[in-house]
Amino acid sequence: MPLPFIAVVRGGYTGESVISHKSAQTMMDAIDPSRFDPVFITVERSGWSCVRRDGHTLPFNRGAFTADRGQGPEPLAAALIAVHGTPGEDGKLQGYLDMLGVPYQTGGVLNMALTMSKYSTTGLLRQLGFPVATSVRVHRNQPGMEARILTEVGLPCFVKPDTSGSSLGITKVKSAGELPAALATAFAEDELVMCEAAVTGRELTCGVLRHQGRVQALPVCEVRTSHEFFDYQAKYHAADTQELVPAPIPDAVAALLRQRSEAIYQALNCRGLVRIDHFWLEGQGDGREVVTIEVNTVPGFTPVSIYPRMLQAAGIPVAEAVNGLLAEMLQR
Repeated sequence: MPLPFIAVVRGGYTGESVISHKSAQTMMDAIDPSRFDPVFITVERSGWSCVRRDGHTLPFNRGAFTADRGQGPEPLAAALIAVHGTPGEDGKLQGYLDMLGVPYQTGGVLNMALTMSKYSTTGLLRQLGFPVATSVRVHRNQPGMEARILTEVGLPCFVKPDTSGSSLGITKVKSAGELPAALATAFAEDELVMCEAAVTGRELTCGVLRHQGRVQALPVCEVRTSHEFFDYQAKYHAADTQELVPAPIPDAVAALLRQRSEAIYQALNCRGLVRIDHFWLEGQGDGREVVTIEVNTVPGFTPVSIYPRMLQAAGIPVAEAVNGLLAEMLQR
């Protein structure tokens, strides 16, 4: 019997594609070749292609999601999605795969489309009773948007493209004079922009996955950076960025963060590997005040990304997590 034919989907249509290729390589390296036969499916605007891990190209049919590994066209049995941004993180790829009956590890169309929008995510979390920061969403050329931002959100605030990832296009604004340039930067990435009140606290993130049949939060990570915030440069290039796993925080706060992250994962009907970002408002209220900022449904999975390190701290090898996802998908 031939091994299950697995697609590791990479690329995408945004500036995050370079990160996607690295995340996909980490997944590919983790797949057990004695259990699965994986190939890369590279998604680009110019076309899609299929290659083996050694670079050998296989004939590929995007309409049927089939490839020829030597015995004629065969359907790919499952897809590990490593595309950050569109079309892998906004529900488009999931809808395509649903129509073809191909299982994948992420949440479904609604979950992915919703969580791709930072504003929609925090709006629903607020409605569900989870503490989030005050925010507004504005459209390009919307009359009076700067006055609305200053009135409803105030300063300092973060100006963010509503649907971009890897902190692309985000600016921390401290004065009204900085707002026009920040909006221009964000609108260069997206037609919709979210402006969110800046929260003062310690930046913490928590990975969640379904492991051995149950939803499990991973050890919390604290992010420390000399930058104004954890931007693209701080994530991927800054030498002084610290990502401390497990976070040096009180046990009660860590337990709250993990419980909160698991609850959000389930409330939003997430699947697969998800990372949820929070701020701990140290010294405020009862000392355990936590505000949720963002839900990342296809988090970075490169060798320098936080998620593999959280898995390691939990005692879960990357290979165990990845092969477990594949086994679960094939049983679905």
